[in-house]
Amino acid sequence: MVHKQVDTYKHEREARRRAYMSAPSLKDRYPAVEQLVLELTFVDASGTSQHSPQTHIFGPGARGYFEVACPFSSCTGGGFDLSTVVADVLSHRERGATGKLVCRGWQDRGRAGEHRCLLELRYRVSASFEALVEVSGQPRRERPGKWVAR
Repeated sequence: MVHKQVDTYKHEREARRRAYMSAPSLKDRYPAVEQLVLELTFVDASGTSQHSPQTHIFGPGARGYFEVACPFSSCTGGGFDLSTVVADVLSHRERGATGKLVCRGWQDRGRAGEHRCLLELRYRVSASFEALVEVSGQPRRERPGKWVAR
């Protein structure tokens, strides 16, 4: 059965790679975004494991892919999708958001369907945007330190 476990892992990794490669850049979807920061902390309710916190910093040219794999190496079919949270922050030009998500994957690849992972992700999303200035009655984006053509 080791072969099946390896195939499952490879399939999940390949699906994430394809989704990442097809994701548009931040500037293509949200032209005013200057920077996006995701701060992630993982909490195991059972207290049996500790996972390192993660910080992801996205510039305008970065791909807008916001799915995070579950850090439990034995978790299958799990992970965390922050796409909706990020889209809400960026589309409303909010400065940030906090919250938590729970992994709905399975704890043991060999016994999928028996024990949910349930690892908790606590996140903080922070965004900065180009300033809007008014030129001749029309709002225009201005990057800090750059001149606005008139």
